[in-house]
Amino acid sequence: MGEPRTVQPVGADERILALDVLRGFAMFGVLIAYCLWSLGNAPDGQWSPLDRRLGTLAEFLIDGKFYTILAFLFGLGFAIQLNRAPTDAIAVRAYCRRLVALAAIGLGHALLLRNGDILLPYAVTGFFLIPFRRAPDRLLVGAAVVALLVPYAVRWLLARAGIALPERPHLENAPYLVENAAWVLYWYKTAILTWPTNLTLFLFGFLAGRHRLIRRLAPQPRALAAILAGGATVGVTFYAVSSMSSGSAALPTLAFTLHCWGMSSAYAATLLLLLRSTAGSRAIMPLAAIGRMALTNYLSQAAIIVPLCLTLGWFDRFTPSTALLLAGAVFVFIQLPFSLLWLRRFRFGPAEWVWRSLTYGRLPPMRRNAKDSVPS
Repeated sequence: MGEPRTVQPVGADERILALDVLRGFAMFGVLIAYCLWSLGNAPDGQWSPLDRRLGTLAEFLIDGKFYTILAFLFGLGFAIQLNRAPTDAIAVRAYCRRLVALAAIGLGHALLLRNGDILLPYAVTGFFLIPFRRAPDRLLVGAAVVALLVPYAVRWLLARAGIALPERPHLENAPYLVENAAWVLYWYKTAILTWPTNLTLFLFGFLAGRHRLIRRLAPQPRALAAILAGGATVGVTFYAVSSMSSGSAALPTLAFTLHCWGMSSAYAATLLLLLRSTAGSRAIMPLAAIGRMALTNYLSQAAIIVPLCLTLGWFDRFTPSTALLLAGAVFVFIQLPFSLLWLRRFRFGPAEWVWRSLTYGRLPPMRRNAKDSVPS
């Protein structure tokens, strides 16, 4: 039997509901962050008092938290893929094809739509997980800490050597694609300062997946409540540290990273607690459809918003209130109903189907059958 017959896409009955809900929640947060900080802000003089309060609140609640959850889940997904494959070699080959396909999708997305794309960085960084797939837990933790500190070490070395970082692009009235390409080039030139943090979260996520942490925590409300309280405490404490720190940029930046990890842990624990109750589960269950179509929804964020901004001249005119309204409208009136309706007929989102086809070397069946569960 050939390899394509031994590695299969995850079926509807094999999915872990909590992971889909977490991923869907993270996608909504990424959409909010995109509208708040990637479309260009109006001058401060045009901000109302409400906008100023919303801006401060968004930094505390939104900035960095949802990318943290996605990166953690990315590493956790690697552990799941290793467990599903019949052999280590088959798992690695399938994983590499998956990353190459994701990198191609991400590069096109970055150049045509979203200069802050995360798909290509995730794909490239994902290859660094492979050598750690059989590593002991201590080595995973140690490597994660080293990866976290790499950007700070690089900045210190560059400063000592008198080497300046690349300048941020300053293009006035350039065509959108030209400006986009300049920003993509800038992000990749400075990748060593940002991508290692992804690896840190990938490794922690892989460690959690290895020990089936989500499955083990889901039925333990006391443990989840402790994580919620502890995460919120860490989040508030390190946010205060990052705000009050002065001098070197290393301390406030590291403190803000720890703040993001604390808040993200609290968010995840809250969702898992909600899934334990009938009312809570009913309220957040639609997020699972967003999570099952995470790639489609991520790509469609810019695919919807960029044409609107180009046509209506919205770039560089957003305040926090208008950005939140745009994000809410796209999510509630487009992405959520589309995801729910699509999954009533099909097994995968359209982008997920393409990704799986490229990964497994064949076209997986798209339409649902009577045995498949339908997301509510």
